[in-house]
Amino acid sequence: MVAATSNNPLAPARILIVEDQPDVRRMLVTALEIEGHDVDEASNAREGLERLEQSRYDLILSDYAMPGGTGTWMLHEAARRGLTRDSVALIITAHPDVSELADVEVINKPVDLDQFVEQVRRLLAATHAPAATNEVAPHDVRSAAHKIELILYVSSESPASLQALRNLDRALARFDASQVKLTVHDLARTPEAGAADRVAFSPTLVKTFPEPRMWVIGNLRDPEVLEDLLRVCGVDGK
Repeated sequence: MVAATSNNPLAPARILIVEDQPDVRRMLVTALEIEGHDVDEASNAREGLERLEQSRYDLILSDYAMPGGTGTWMLHEAARRGLTRDSVALIITAHPDVSELADVEVINKPVDLDQFVEQVRRLLAATHAPAATNEVAPHDVRSAAHKIELILYVSSESPASLQALRNLDRALARFDASQVKLTVHDLARTPEAGAADRVAFSPTLVKTFPEPRMWVIGNLRDPEVLEDLLRVCGVDGK
């Protein structure tokens, strides 16, 4: 449960929720409004894109599979139009069949609001953190060699994390690996590794390049999420 009053130390943020299920969308909007944020909502990817054309947001939270276009398509189309500068994006994957992982923390629908709010706090803290002065040049150099850069945060003690690794390997096997830079951090061994990306739990996949920065939470069971992400970033298939 989310408390009726917020202890959130961050300044209020402008947030867009893109979710086709009205009950889920209203729940997320309410949780973030309790946190003190200014929240807009959209019921599908195209409506979300229209919102992004009209306003600037600090955080964009999107479901993946929606009528009229995926959340990934919406975010990259918005980035192509220059609508997501200084924004971060969060995609939450959902699968109905997670019975074999019932004892493992998996972000799914229904969303655990406490975990959801904590992840939002961390992402917004990362957005408002001062940028290091030496980050821009190395990032430009890396972008010349890779079309996409990914960081997967896992825990070696978690079956969900091991499944995320397998699912990611399967997806990458269908694409040109030379165009993908992948880093894997085991939070069970180095818990501080997730601090830079404000990762609250594992498994979490972070797309650090190209913009917009995106977080995909869950065990990555849906191959379409990963394949769509790679394709819209221009990674060549085999």
